[in-house]
Amino acid sequence: MLRPKKQSLKPKLKHRPFLKWAGGKFRLTDEINKAFPNKKNCLIEPFVGAGAIFLNSNFERYILADINPDLINLFNIVKENVEGYIEDCKPIFFADDANTPDYYYAKRRQFNASTDPFERSIIFLYLNRFGFNGLCRYNSKNEFNVPFGAYKTHYFPEDELRYFAHKAQSAVFLCCDFQKKLLNLPIRIR
Repeated sequence: MLRPKKQSLKPKLKHRPFLKWAGGKFRLTDEINKAFPNKKNCLIEPFVGAGAIFLNSNFERYILADINPDLINLFNIVKENVEGYIEDCKPIFFADDANTPDYYYAKRRQFNASTDPFERSIIFLYLNRFGFNGLCRYNSKNEFNVPFGAYKTHYFPEDELRYFAHKAQSAVFLCCDFQKKLLNLPIRIR
């Protein structure tokens, strides 16, 4: 069962990522922001993960990278068409059996068999929200293999997706190994 949206009259002080992410930096954003320079031209983040630092910092532009192609694909799709993405996610998230092991493992098999970037992005979000501890893990065959999370309730991160898409308009997302590519970025974009 999905939790109903909580409406708050208080403005958000911090923005949560729409993904659950092991090793996420959400709790550290205040401390990390203190270390940034006063002039905030461009943030280059080589391990963007769920994007907590990006979402809670104030730079003119962002170069955000990760080695996970499913993550970067998802970010680019949300950036380009968040409303269409949200509508296409709802049937999976709000299915009567969405919070069951059978449904989860069927979606995981579908994800592993799919080569369609949009389909993979939708299922990737579902697997992230319904899988164990927000883990993202692949086996030696490059198959997603995180087990079902068995949570009592679930939350569809609609507001978080919209905020991410808005903020992402000033970002470039790169799928790359930081040592091979990111460290060799031309000086003009640093």
